[in-house]
Amino acid sequence: MLVNNAAMDQEPASVVDIDPDIWEQILRTNVTGPMLLMKGVIPHMIRAGGGSIINIASLAGIRSIPNMPAYSTSKGALVALTQQAALDFGRLKIRCNVICPGGVRTEMTDWAMGFFTEKLKTNLDGVLSYFSKDVPLHRLAVPREIAGICSYLASEDASFMTGAVLPVDGGAAIVDVSGAAISSIG
Repeated sequence: MLVNNAAMDQEPASVVDIDPDIWEQILRTNVTGPMLLMKGVIPHMIRAGGGSIINIASLAGIRSIPNMPAYSTSKGALVALTQQAALDFGRLKIRCNVICPGGVRTEMTDWAMGFFTEKLKTNLDGVLSYFSKDVPLHRLAVPREIAGICSYLASEDASFMTGAVLPVDGGAAIVDVSGAAISSIG
């Protein structure tokens, strides 16, 4: 089993304003890194008779976030990479699925949301509350909730799943909460 969970975020900047070096660094971390790990592990999985690859993208991989072109693009590319590998290696019993979490309370989330404390005139908890107010479950996930989905995808219970794109987002994908929240801060 391989779980690709490394990621790099960006400071808000439009496609016109983003530093090309930051763009490249985010793509290397969020797309090239997982590709290289998949390239390294797939031959071992083939010899072992199969395996499971789980990539962690983001809701931003299937829904864009304003002023986050490198992050959104990289996570969309990771979704496509996962489905390509599912197509190419399914016949060899290698399953590839991608989880697209919404907000998860991590150090990276705290860093990214820190940019909005001044604009919203509140602390980090206030920002996180603001960003999750329209999510049907009204909260961010905790890492163990994403880990549980990984455990399922790695198990035989998911033996007929490959190429799946799983939003694990408290229902955020059914409303445009991130875009609405970010646009209203402007």
